[in-house]
Amino acid sequence: MYYLSTLAPLYAANHMQPMWRDRAAIQQFQQQLAGLAMSGVQPQFSQWVTSLTDPAVNDVGRDIVLSDAMLGYLQFVSAIGTHGNSWLYSNIPYKLGLPPNAVINQWQLAVRQDRLQSYVNSLVPQHPQYTKMYQALRDMLVNNRPWPQVSNGPNLYPGQLSNDIPALREILMRTDMLTHSAPVAQARGRLARNEPDDGGLSVGEENNRESLVATSARDITLAAGSTVITQSAASVTVGETVYSPDLVAGVKRFQKWQGLNTDGVIGARTREWLNVSPQTRVALLALNIQRLRILPGYISSGIMVNIPNYSLTYYQNGREVLSSHVIVGRPSRKTPLMNSGLSNVVLNPPWNVPTSLVRADIVPKAMRDGSYFQQHGYTLLSDWSKDAKVIDPAMIDWNSVSARNFPYRVRQAPGASNSLGRFKFNMPSSDAIYLHDTPNHNLFQKDMRALSSGCVRVNKADDLANMLLHDAGWSNDRVASTLQEGNTTYVNIRQRILVKLYYLTAWVSDDGQMQFRTDIYNYDHAVRSGVQILAQAEKLM
Repeated sequence: MYYLSTLAPLYAANHMQPMWRDRAAIQQFQQQLAGLAMSGVQPQFSQWVTSLTDPAVNDVGRDIVLSDAMLGYLQFVSAIGTHGNSWLYSNIPYKLGLPPNAVINQWQLAVRQDRLQSYVNSLVPQHPQYTKMYQALRDMLVNNRPWPQVSNGPNLYPGQLSNDIPALREILMRTDMLTHSAPVAQARGRLARNEPDDGGLSVGEENNRESLVATSARDITLAAGSTVITQSAASVTVGETVYSPDLVAGVKRFQKWQGLNTDGVIGARTREWLNVSPQTRVALLALNIQRLRILPGYISSGIMVNIPNYSLTYYQNGREVLSSHVIVGRPSRKTPLMNSGLSNVVLNPPWNVPTSLVRADIVPKAMRDGSYFQQHGYTLLSDWSKDAKVIDPAMIDWNSVSARNFPYRVRQAPGASNSLGRFKFNMPSSDAIYLHDTPNHNLFQKDMRALSSGCVRVNKADDLANMLLHDAGWSNDRVASTLQEGNTTYVNIRQRILVKLYYLTAWVSDDGQMQFRTDIYNYDHAVRSGVQILAQAEKLM
């Protein structure tokens, strides 16, 4: 027992009577416990699941295991609001501890008043996604046959030949991607599928761009030891090796299911998602179900940015009024998870280039090209104060400075080519993170948009700004004239508007389709552990 010293006085106070007499409460708690174990966030939950599925653990012993597990579960549920950003996005399991006494007392009161079932029900994530995701998880659990695998290799284009075609066809059939309209998530015993929903410019970004191949999906599948099957090349006939039009159509549906470009070309990212088994998807669902606990269940007025979905949604009066593609930080300069509130909108913003970018990108280029600052509209300032003096780059002794000790602030003037575009959306942030426009809207055509240095670029920044400015009393004519004049103008936001940057790699869209996204920051590492307990956890579902 993990909490034996705590359980002893609790059972003594209960006159050594069982605490788990309500069968419905037992069933519901075991289901919640199994779901948390499948998320992989803490190995001890898997130990409790193993004990509860052991036929030798019965009667009093089983009651004690349930109570022991309840203490661990209560600690998780009660502390997740404070620690969720670390517990649910870490490669290291969090440390188990005791829940607050007040929480233990609530549980014990429910036991004494014979309302344990309603108390257990109150512990599930209070989010509208929960019921849909939980049902999808249960449906996927039954899809436990060995999963076909496609091999690594060059891109496969329509009409080409490949020995992977039989495996590809089976994968598309088992995910219902060969039908004209994929079933919704609630279809029993089948994978839920496709149709994604809408759920600062880095200097030299194309040179520094990391590969965003879905390494996590591949590594999780291999590390978890999921049963896979491969096709023997010797058993494949020529007619079975053609990448035919019906398969191309199915692959396009499959790509849409993962948020990939629907070009029908089977490249590295598509191959790796094809190889992700239902077992891994179950664990991904389980982990993201727990992440619902740190998301608001209802949003009156707010801006929600789902980082791995590269999407922004703006709500007014509880209704979605704008959806936009976004660009987020690349893996080496992650966009942080955060809660904040919009403070102002800046029209014609200047760009004070972050020191890290100045040192890593701008100074080396300026040292090679003396006209670099002028060509890109940069001004050098003596420091970061309001009274900072303008420095002429020609007056700097470049032999005495380096990228590491460069003492000046670099500012880019407002304008059409400014890296922040025409609008900036400020919010309090210890990481100096904000939303902004961009002059390079062509980048929004990419499917993998982790390209920035941490800030969030908004494709529909002009629409978002116009909505916010209209609420602040600005007319369209006033906005247009201010942009044309080019003067930097700050407009305060009158009402409280939540800004939440969050990270969800699996969910159910409004049309009932399951969605999965590439884990661009490798935050889904816990899934490796979650897959290991699926067979046992399923017995409690």
